[in-house]
Amino acid sequence: MKFSRLLFIIAGIGIAAYLIVAQGIDDVLQALHLAGWTGLGSITLFHVLPTVLCGVAWWLLLRVHSGESWLTLTWVRWIRDGLDGVLPIVPVSGELIGARILALRGLDLAGASVIVDMTAELLSQVLYAMIGLALLIAINPAAPYRLWIAAGIGVMTLLCVGFLIAQKKGLFQLIDHPLEWIRRSRGKAVSATDRTLHDRILLLYRHGWPFLGCILVHLVAWLVSAFETSIGLWFMGHPLPIGQVFAIEGLVYAVRAVTFFVPAGVGVQEGAYVLIGGMLGLQPDLALAVSLLKRGRDLIIGVPALLVWQIIEARQLKWMRRHNDARI
Repeated sequence: MKFSRLLFIIAGIGIAAYLIVAQGIDDVLQALHLAGWTGLGSITLFHVLPTVLCGVAWWLLLRVHSGESWLTLTWVRWIRDGLDGVLPIVPVSGELIGARILALRGLDLAGASVIVDMTAELLSQVLYAMIGLALLIAINPAAPYRLWIAAGIGVMTLLCVGFLIAQKKGLFQLIDHPLEWIRRSRGKAVSATDRTLHDRILLLYRHGWPFLGCILVHLVAWLVSAFETSIGLWFMGHPLPIGQVFAIEGLVYAVRAVTFFVPAGVGVQEGAYVLIGGMLGLQPDLALAVSLLKRGRDLIIGVPALLVWQIIEARQLKWMRRHNDARI
């Protein structure tokens, strides 16, 4: 698993490097120079807003069942996103770490909430991609590959809806049974009243309005995040109308969603910006500069998140040692 991820990363870096060389290193660097630290800092600060919206979406899903505040869930969401941006080679996703942090805080629905929140976000990405495709056709009716893009969005829709249906039909019971066997093998009693992961997932889906609200707030977060690209292009001196930016961002992240098996979308993101941006009036050097700015943003956000996670794990390990010593 680690080896395959490493191969994807190496191939992605090679693709990104080829694109930068092919479009002209000097042109890409000039665009980045125009954006500067001010542009990078601006999009990083602006990213707080979509992160807060994602935290609120998660809170809407959980507020009937948990007393966790939207601030806490926003904080955990920041760690989730940050780690996904800086640990692409490690087979531990930010989602798993986010679930662990909430579980350490005593939330019974930690893992289930991450799964359902992720499902809601995927469905919001489908809607965002559809908006992007509609804008692409409206702006450039003769755009090449539009039928292929539509087909890709169709596949993406089927996968996301299929994932939702599979959860309700018992997909995660495949995990529950081995976990129950492990608990029994360790001498731990499994009560008939204990809720399995499948039960917790169904509990969250039982309330339709919170799940729908979670999808809609995630969609708003995606739309708001598109302004980061507008900010970057403005600093580069090449602003685009917001409709074109929405179309680019919606379709780029649709490509990333379909190619989820590529860690951090390395190479995929850069290629998507060049291809889709080219259909909507974004020059290739500017498209690559935007992608690199977002890589820089991910690094700035991710490194502190990584440090915070390590502090949490160190404290938990220290607590466990004290607890074991007290038992002895």
